[in-house]
Amino acid sequence: MPPTTAGRRIARDRTRLLAFPREGRRAVVVGGGPVAARRAAALTQARTPVAVFAPRLCDDVFDLLAEHLVTWEDRWPTLEDLHDAWLVHAATGDAAVDARICSLAATLRSRTA
Repeated sequence: MPPTTAGRRIARDRTRLLAFPREGRRAVVVGGGPVAARRAAALTQARTPVAVFAPRLCDDVFDLLAEHLVTWEDRWPTLEDLHDAWLVHAATGDAAVDARICSLAATLRSRTA
């Protein structure tokens, strides 16, 4: 049940991603499926440069690539790939890969904190 305020229901928008573009810094989306496509599309709408890392792409991500809205690397990212990212979103559909990406991002964050 959605949360309420003074007896009114508050609708939840589970597909919206708040994006705060950073000049010269990109967002990294890891994964090539529908969830990654939605996140990448939301970021590009906020005029954030987006790099997608995935061995395969769904049609929606491929469309973003064809429109030159994202860049694509046909592999999983390394620590160096995440260095200039202000946001890393892991959406691979594979819990082990997502955990590895989160670990890489946390390692980088601890180095820069």
